[in-house]
Amino acid sequence: MGGLHAPLLICVGIACIFVDGENLRHSLVDLFAQEFNKTDYLPRNADWAGLFDALTAQARATARLRTYWYVVEHIDFIPWGLHKLLTEPEKLERVVSRDESIATELGRIAEPRERLVRVRQIAEELIAQERRMKSRFDGWGAFQDGIMRRFDAIEFRRAGSIQYNLFDQTLGKEKAVDVKLATDLLELRGIYDIGVIVSGDQDYVPAVQAAKDSGKQIVNVSFLKRDGMVLPGGARRLNQATDRTVEMSYAELKAFLHFPPGAEASTG
Repeated sequence: MGGLHAPLLICVGIACIFVDGENLRHSLVDLFAQEFNKTDYLPRNADWAGLFDALTAQARATARLRTYWYVVEHIDFIPWGLHKLLTEPEKLERVVSRDESIATELGRIAEPRERLVRVRQIAEELIAQERRMKSRFDGWGAFQDGIMRRFDAIEFRRAGSIQYNLFDQTLGKEKAVDVKLATDLLELRGIYDIGVIVSGDQDYVPAVQAAKDSGKQIVNVSFLKRDGMVLPGGARRLNQATDRTVEMSYAELKAFLHFPPGAEASTG
């Protein structure tokens, strides 16, 4: 009588990898808080091709055709167009007073000319912050271009926008990037057999189901923390919708990122 045998995992088909860029970046920051210099946008010396090829193998595909990496195309500032209002002091004061702390400060200035000087000073500070953030955003694009030059079969696809609040210097939620990824997952069905999604966004569930209905295998990627637990943020519904989920260990992922020697390990 024959014994029980573990199922044979057969690699078959060509894979395309679809990366939710902001989701991946947040995962790296959460996993490697000490090693990862967030001002660098992404780890500078990472072996991205090696990482995506490893994910391809885990997804049981024979080869990776291409990685599509989705990022924002534009940055929109709030408030918008301050530099155009420098010659219109009344409008300028109304705009900067949308911030409660600024409105409170200006309300304490009784002398009109003094208040006008302060309004212009605040506006110029916000405009300077806008220039700094725009330069930083442009640097992200240059970093992405550098990755495409260094590694074959990796393409950044830019779409949509993200808002940046000049008052509190915070980034908002991306708009339309996830729509572009979901659209490509369907429109590119003719070139791949296995679609690998690097994201935890359950908004992709309808596109995943449509791709599966056309005969494609769809795999989602989860990253594990040092303790072996899944990094929080992965969408349970997305994992349920895909054919399967592959998990990459903390140590394996870190090996591809090539952090500088001596970087202190994260405790996360």
